[in-house]
Amino acid sequence: MADNNMKVQATVELPSAKKVNEQIRALEKSISKLKISGKFDETALKNLTKQLTALKTTGSTDSFSSSALKNLTELEKSLQSEAKLTSDTSITAIEKLKKAFEKFDGPKKVNSLLNTLLQQIKKMPKEVYKIDTAMTSLYKVTDETSSKYQQFLDSASDSAQKLGRSISSLVEQTANWAKLGFDLDTSAKLAEISSVYANVGEIDDDTAISNLVSAMKAFNIEAANSMVIVDSLNKLGNEFATDAKSLGEGLKTSASSMAAAGNDVHQTLAILTGAGEINQNVSELSNGLQVVSMRLRGMKDELQSIGEEYEGIESITKIQEQISNLTNGSVNILKADGSFKSTYDQLKEISEIYFDLSDTGRADLTEILFGKNRADQGIAILQAFQSGEIQKAYEASVNSAGSAMKEQEKWLESLAAKTQQFNAAFQSLSSTVFDSDLLKWFVDLGTSGVQALDQIINKLGLLQTIGLSAGLFAGFKNVGSPKMFGLKIVLNIPTVC
Repeated sequence: MADNNMKVQATVELPSAKKVNEQIRALEKSISKLKISGKFDETALKNLTKQLTALKTTGSTDSFSSSALKNLTELEKSLQSEAKLTSDTSITAIEKLKKAFEKFDGPKKVNSLLNTLLQQIKKMPKEVYKIDTAMTSLYKVTDETSSKYQQFLDSASDSAQKLGRSISSLVEQTANWAKLGFDLDTSAKLAEISSVYANVGEIDDDTAISNLVSAMKAFNIEAANSMVIVDSLNKLGNEFATDAKSLGEGLKTSASSMAAAGNDVHQTLAILTGAGEINQNVSELSNGLQVVSMRLRGMKDELQSIGEEYEGIESITKIQEQISNLTNGSVNILKADGSFKSTYDQLKEISEIYFDLSDTGRADLTEILFGKNRADQGIAILQAFQSGEIQKAYEASVNSAGSAMKEQEKWLESLAAKTQQFNAAFQSLSSTVFDSDLLKWFVDLGTSGVQALDQIINKLGLLQTIGLSAGLFAGFKNVGSPKMFGLKIVLNIPTVC
């Protein structure tokens, strides 16, 4: 009985020959389909084929065991997985591009991209024109070699992108500095400084140059040290109730008279800043500062020339005597050697006693110092000295080195700066794509065409010229589109010009 059970079990374990042969044929068919499709890993497919061949040669189909059948089943699953894998990974680059193209609405996107690109290309000649115009201005006021100018332009291109300025702007500023008598190298450096001032002070290039040159000349500041002006303007504008633009304009107005009265740039800016917090009008304050510096030195004619009150101006000796008497001998506007103290020191000393005087004494002293028309600005200055705001501003100005460049670095993170940097990069690209000489050649070509047409009309008359043009058109009608396109270009040149 036991032997019979073992025999039955053995019979169950043996697969039918038909089933085995069906699986082998199915596997062979799948392999053939893969070969035809071409979507397979060649090494992997060879391995599968080898395994199938080995399985077939293990014996007759009648002798296959259940484990052999299991191997066939696993092989079939492996082949199906391989087919799926190779199908996914065999997608060509073109197919991937096509899918991405369809996913993102390819035709419309590409068309939009091409249109944008064409619009930018159309702008390039205009940018090249701007640079060429700026360089022409520079040529007029300097005398350098071609290689020197090219070296400058290459450097300006790099500097413009770093500073967040257009190339044409930097070149134009260089030309403006050169007009003021500076050589090319110095002008280029000054253009960078005025660009920083324009950026952090939020002013235009011409204003930046005008304010800086006024201060430089008045206070005898060398070009190499001119950043000290921008540093002071920036620091004071950031830390006090004023701004770099207003201070720059105020400095421009008062610099000459304040420098002549023995003040330096820090003292002048300190008074404008401190008193400006009270007066809230730096422009009027600068006029008042100009007036008091002249009145304390008895400059009657100069006051008259600028349209300010000059009546009652006494001699220096008389002015000193009046001030000394009104302040009970506490104030002397002159040094021990008889020379004038700076306006800064004069007003600082007066502020220490001014508010202790009687009403009559203050009124008399105010008129001597500031006249009737500038009393408001004058009193604001004295109040700012008394409160210590002017002294604080002075310390801030003296210790402002590096302030402007720190502010510039922050400004470079702004959208305005990024836009300017893009403009500089675009101008640089435009100069590379369209050389100015090439554009000039096209313009000359158009000019020659217009001149030739003008001569023909003068000789033949307008009607005959039209007839000739019609004849040419008829003659060329069947020549072909390329030549006709060329004809259209020539005919369009006068319209463009």
